[in-house]
Amino acid sequence: MTASTVDDARVREFVLSTLAVEMNVPINRETVTDDSPIGTNGIDLESLSLVELTLRLEREFEVKIPDTDIEAIGAMTLGQLAADIVRRKANQ
Repeated sequence: MTASTVDDARVREFVLSTLAVEMNVPINRETVTDDSPIGTNGIDLESLSLVELTLRLEREFEVKIPDTDIEAIGAMTLGQLAADIVRRKANQ
């Protein structure tokens, strides 16, 4: 995968499909927007699910996300997370 093939839309779709299908997180894809928080008052991922999602993002997009960044990811919105993954991929 090259940096040019990673964009916000692809990351968003990966996150939403991974959460709904593979991780069995009850989300309503019709109501989740770029402004939906990943953590509390949004998608509401618990810490273990957040770690699992982070590992899946690392594998799918071939990026490195340090353990120290996981808490910050939980405070992001879906749009911010997508942009963060695109940025990490571009900076490799």
